[in-house]
Amino acid sequence: MFFIYKLAGSLAVPPGLFILLLLFSAFAASRRPRGKSLSALLAALAALFYLMSAPAGSALITGTLEGMTESALPPDKAEAALLVPAGGSSYDGEGSSIAPSPLTLERLYAAVRLAASRGGKTVMIMSGGNAFGDRDRSEAIALARAAREMGWRGAIMLEERSRTTAENMRYAAELVRRLGIKRLIVVTNAYHLPRATMIAKEALPDVGLYPYAPWRITDPLIRGYQSLLPDGGSFALSCAGLREYAGIAAHKLASLCRRIFPLT
Repeated sequence: MFFIYKLAGSLAVPPGLFILLLLFSAFAASRRPRGKSLSALLAALAALFYLMSAPAGSALITGTLEGMTESALPPDKAEAALLVPAGGSSYDGEGSSIAPSPLTLERLYAAVRLAASRGGKTVMIMSGGNAFGDRDRSEAIALARAAREMGWRGAIMLEERSRTTAENMRYAAELVRRLGIKRLIVVTNAYHLPRATMIAKEALPDVGLYPYAPWRITDPLIRGYQSLLPDGGSFALSCAGLREYAGIAAHKLASLCRRIFPLT
C-alpha cells in the first residue's frame, strides 16, 4: 500500500505528470498516419525526462561529476587560506538576500568546520558579488555573516566583484597574491569541484591548490524502488550537473580559442 501511495504521489505532480503526458502523446501520435517519427521523439523525451527525474538518474548524471575530483588537504601544520565561492542566495519575505542558498550553505558549513579544525591563522575568503545588481548586499557579505553565525571568529576577507565561477577565481587570485598566500583550499559542492578546480589552477598556477568537498548531494546507492521514482529534487540535481558539464565544455573551448588566437 505504501508503494502505491508513493507511486501515485510521484506521478500526480511534475515531473512524473509530465512524463505520463509525454508517453500518452507518444502513444496518440503512433496511432496517426505518418506519426511514427513524432511518436519516437516524444517517447525519447519522456525517457530523458525520466532519467533526469529519478534519483538513480541524477546519481548517474551529477554523481559522476561528484566522483571526478578527489578532495585533498595540505599538511595539518601548513598555513592555508580557504576560498568559498558563492552560489546563490536565500530571501526573506521582503526580498532581502539575507542568507546563502542551501547548496552554498553546505559549502560554507564544510569550510567553517575545516577552518576550525585547522586552527592557527586561517583566513577565509568569501567570494561573490551582486551578480545582477538587484540585491541589497553582495553574496560575499551574506557568506561572511552566516560564517559568524556558525561560530567562526577568525579572519574573513571579502571579494565582492565576481558574478561567475571564473570571476570568483580571477578576483580571489588578486587577494591571494596580495596576502602572499601559498596554499589555498577551494571549498565547494562536489559536483562543482571539477570546474572550480580547473579554473582555479589557471588563475593561480603559482599557488598550491587543494580542492575540498566532503559530501555529495546525490545518493550513490540504489536503495530500492524509491531510487526509481521521479521527483522534482532529482530533476533539479540533474539540471545542476548538466549545467556543470556545459560550463566545463565552454571553459575548455574558450581556453583552446585563446591558445589558437592569442590576444595581442
